[in-house]
Amino acid sequence: MTSAERLSLAADFPAATRDQWRELVRGVLRKSGVDPDIAPDEVEAALASQTYDGFAVRPLYTADDPAPEAGFPGLPPFVRGGAPDGRVLAGWDVRQRHADPDPATTSRAILADLEHGGTSLWLVVGAGGLPGDVLADVLADVYVDLAPVTLDAGRDAVAAADTLLAVHADKGVADSEVRGNLGADPLGLRARTGEPADLDVAVEVARRAQGHPNLRAIVADALPYHEAGSSDGQELGCAIATGVAYLRALTGAGLAVDEAARRLEFRFAATADQFATIAKLRAARRLWARVTEVCGASVRSAPQHAVTSSTMMTRRDPWVNMLRTTVACFAAGVGGADAVTVLPFDSAIGLPDAFARRIARNTHSILVEESKVAGVIDPAGGSWYVERHTDELARAGWAVFTEIERAGGLVRAFDSGLVDEKIAATRTARTARFAAGEESITGVTVFPNEDEKPLNRKPAPPVPGGGLPRVRYAEPFESKLEGS
Repeated sequence: MTSAERLSLAADFPAATRDQWRELVRGVLRKSGVDPDIAPDEVEAALASQTYDGFAVRPLYTADDPAPEAGFPGLPPFVRGGAPDGRVLAGWDVRQRHADPDPATTSRAILADLEHGGTSLWLVVGAGGLPGDVLADVLADVYVDLAPVTLDAGRDAVAAADTLLAVHADKGVADSEVRGNLGADPLGLRARTGEPADLDVAVEVARRAQGHPNLRAIVADALPYHEAGSSDGQELGCAIATGVAYLRALTGAGLAVDEAARRLEFRFAATADQFATIAKLRAARRLWARVTEVCGASVRSAPQHAVTSSTMMTRRDPWVNMLRTTVACFAAGVGGADAVTVLPFDSAIGLPDAFARRIARNTHSILVEESKVAGVIDPAGGSWYVERHTDELARAGWAVFTEIERAGGLVRAFDSGLVDEKIAATRTARTARFAAGEESITGVTVFPNEDEKPLNRKPAPPVPGGGLPRVRYAEPFESKLEGS
């Protein structure tokens, strides 16, 4: 077939211009009474919305909107994904979280997850989760070479890492087959609890991972900043600053930069704002690629673990949480996350029951197996909006990161109050928008069910606090409804 014979779907239609679009939208705004006197060149500004990072999301993006070249999947700057084939072959890692302190209950839940779609485990050990001395018992029936384990052990990170490695050894797993993450994150612990950050813990855990080429040792967890109310750019900036602090600690202790970079994994929040989540994950890979380039590392990318946001979850009308987490999981998959955790829809009430855990697992199954979300490499690539939003978020995150670096690094930025101050300003602005009705929470601030019968769940174990606050934006409005 010659080029002249090829079908051109738009051949019989005149090319549309931006001015034509403006005039059509202007007509709608005038007739609806929104702004009868609006001028054509004011249309886009009138419909734009401002992000908490200071740039606008406009109503229209075209090929004329500049954005840097995103490159190719699996190659720097990894905007289009950390692997050449994306997640096409096997989908993303379905990583289910377990924090019930009762060993028998957790053992049953782990086996149910792994039998019905889960592919790895995220175990909370110590404060807020399982007692450390039962970890081996809980994993007794788990094929840890097939289902990698990621730990979240807080101040007990070294002991938990030793226990997990002993479990692998007792099961006869070869060192090269040990995968997962030992989960050290003293900076995340500092953000949550206010306790001094002992970076020697990260060094000790990283040393234990040596000899296991496929085992990660450290998580640069951005969830504490998201849960405190940060913007996407602030979450990115704090995550990159965390990663850099760990690189400094590990190389300062004698590890080669490639060895240090190979042990890191990043954790980000996925929200119901699907485009912001997609852009955030793409921007994060770009920023980390730049950091590792400057450090001279040949290991330029790091895995991403996306977790559906806890700040968007509600106690009232919790069934709506299924919709929120589905959109967030979709966005995480499209954004190229390597592992995704969907929090059960009742997680804001207490410890999830078996039905809620099943729904969380099935969310992955529907998106991967039925909707084939993972069947396309970087499905958002080429979208003028996504490419521009990725670039703007990357710039916002880099600005936060460099401000932290100028303050002397993340530890000093904590101590000076810089991190808390910046996030508090965003949290206040966001809360004000909810209170003013400019943003809404379905089932709480809009369409509340006054006759709703509350769900009852087993209380979750207390989580250490004292550092950055943990917020759920629905909480104050739920309290008003329950008190009315």
